[in-house]
Parts: sequence; C-alpha cells; structure tokens
Amino acid sequence: MGRRRACVVAALVGWALLAAACSGGPGDSGDPTGPAAGGAAGTWVEMSPSPLSGRSPGASVWTGREMIVWGGGACKANPCRGDSVEPLADGAAYDPASDAWRPLARSPLAARTRTVDVWTGREMLVWGGQAGTRVFSDGAAYDPAADTWRPLAPAPLSPRRTTGVWTGRELVMWGGGNDAPDFMADGAAYDPAADRWRTIAPSPLSARDMRGAIEWTGREMVVWGGGTSDQAFDDGAAYDPVADRWRTIAPSPLAGRFARSSWTGTQLLLWGGEDYRQVFDDGAAYDPAADRWRLLARSPLRARQGAVQAWTGTELLVWGGTVGTYDNYFGDGAAYDLAADRWRPIPTWSGRLASGLWTGRELLVWGGTVPSERTGRDSPIESTAEGRRYRP
Repeated sequence: MGRRRACVVAALVGWALLAAACSGGPGDSGDPTGPAAGGAAGTWVEMSPSPLSGRSPGASVWTGREMIVWGGGACKANPCRGDSVEPLADGAAYDPASDAWRPLARSPLAARTRTVDVWTGREMLVWGGQAGTRVFSDGAAYDPAADTWRPLAPAPLSPRRTTGVWTGRELVMWGGGNDAPDFMADGAAYDPAADRWRTIAPSPLSARDMRGAIEWTGREMVVWGGGTSDQAFDDGAAYDPVADRWRTIAPSPLAGRFARSSWTGTQLLLWGGEDYRQVFDDGAAYDPAADRWRLLARSPLRARQGAVQAWTGTELLVWGGTVGTYDNYFGDGAAYDLAADRWRPIPTWSGRLASGLWTGRELLVWGGTVPSERTGRDSPIESTAEGRRYRP
C-alpha cells in the first residue's frame, strides 16, 4: 500500500477532489505528465469546443448516444472549495458520432455541484448537491428526446451531498453529508415511473459521506469505504432493494479510503484513493457472489486520488488524478486486464483532475481542473472546458 504523500484534503467539488496542502514524499520527483512506459496503445482525440464554460461537472451521464453534462462549479480561487467555487445551472449534450454539442433546455434546479446523477434509459435523474455552504434536497429529471425537464416529487431525505445507483427500476441513495458538518446513515429510493419515494431499511454502516465505492451488481447496491471529515472507513455493506435488506460484506484487504470504483459485471474494482493522510497505489476486486476480495496486481502508476476510472468490458482504465498538491496533476494512465491480472500503460495527455464516461467504444473526458497559466499561489489552478476521447 504505497504511501506517496502526506495530505490534508480540502474538499470535493463535483468531480474535482482538491487538496489544501501536501508535503513531498519518496517517489514523487519528476513530471507527473511525462510519457508512460513503452508499449502504450490507443490514441487521444480532441473533442470539438463545448458551448459550456470550464467546470467540474455536477452531473454527467452516458445515454447510449450522448454524454449529458449539467451544472457543476468553476474555480474562482484556490483552494477550489466553498465560496471559491461558482455553481452553475446550464448544461449541454455531446454526440461523439458527430463530434457535436447541443445546449440543454433550462433546468428548474438552482445552480449546484456534487449532485447524484443516473441514467434510467430514458431520463437523467439529478438530485441534491450544494452551492457554497448551501445543500439541497430537491431534484429533477431531464428527457433528452424531448429536451425537457420535470421536477421530482419531494424526497424524504434531508439536504445533502450523496451518491446513488440506478437499479433498472429505482434510484437508490444512501448516506451523505452537509457543511454543518453532519453525516447521514439513512437512505431512500425513487421510482420515476410513479414519481414516488420510499425510505430504505437501516444500514449496518455508520454515518458517512459516501465518496467511496458504490456500484449496482444487478441484484444489490454495494457500498464500501467513504468517511467523515477526519477519518476514512474500510468496511462495507450490500443492499437488496427487492427484500429491502442489508448485509455486511467481507473485510477488505485495503486500508479505509475515499476511492472511485467500477463494476465489471461480476466484480467491483477499486484502485488508488486517499484517506486524508496519504494517497494509495494499490487496488482490489470484490466478488459479491462469493463475498470475497482479492488484491490486484501492482500497477505501474504512482499513487494518486481522483483519477478517471472506467470499465471497458475487458479492462479497467485508470487515468489522470493528483497526489493532492495545488497543480500537481497526472497525465498518464494504465489499463488493467482483469482476466490476466496485468496492467499496461496508455498514452499520456495533459495532466488534470477530471472524470470520464465509457461509451462502449471510447472514454470521454471533459472539463475538470488544470494548472493555471497565471502565476502566484492564489491562482495556480483553473477550470477547463477542454475535452478529449481515448480510443484503446
């Protein structure tokens, strides 16, 4: 478990997890956007210019045809947190087949970042989030075919930042936090066909902000990790929405952390992440059918958090991220072959802190935070409206 830097993490803004201070550690010298090892395969292709301003998007989904982006926040100062983020309320959709963008109809929601967002097969559901120190408990659904929005029925949950999954029938959310700071251990499920909410059974997990792993397996919502304002957890549980019942999952070989995850169809994959004190360069796979974990082969990547992560159907793509400093963003990446338990490098691009969506053919990366061309400690980072597509 590679400790590469001692970090004090500031905040999570949309896709961007920015650190307030980090001290150098072993293995951190050199240019983080330098070339990957030989044998990197695939290419990065530039996206056409977006009609949106630079931001870390608050909501982003792949519909099968378009990437829909709505809301988010733009950095106004460093560190990029709280009142230093300008919340946004506009959106656009990108069609990779035509390399073209279109603006979205005006949303009924106030400007915000850090929303829950899922694609139902017909609508993008957006709920909660925050603007500065204000948190929300309302939501809306966007229909891209009609280019229209509708408000969601009032939820039984308090205002919060949280995460959720789409089960094929419901949006299920659990946990979360606000800027009090308070952390929650309750959850709810929303049925868009009936425009109706229900509370879900109590979880065996303690209250936490779920910036950990959360995936839908086809039968259960699996959650692992996450934490509060000063600690990260290493436990997890699985929720069955049909039985409205939770079960604890087997202990993980990983240290507690905030980390992104991907679902392969049979296993949940995690790599990297942070726990307020360090960033990690290890990962693990969880098999819910066997309730068993295993460590992944060692990656060629340096320790980082906030990396783009996506499952292609055969490989886990990991790209970008940061060790936590103001402008120390990675531009390298690697692909993990689940069957062979082996990594390979992917081509580099300019370093940034962003997130990505897999279309079934390529990885779309748009927006995020990049080093600023301005000088001075007060403005070494800024939001970008640039995007590229990685084709393996």
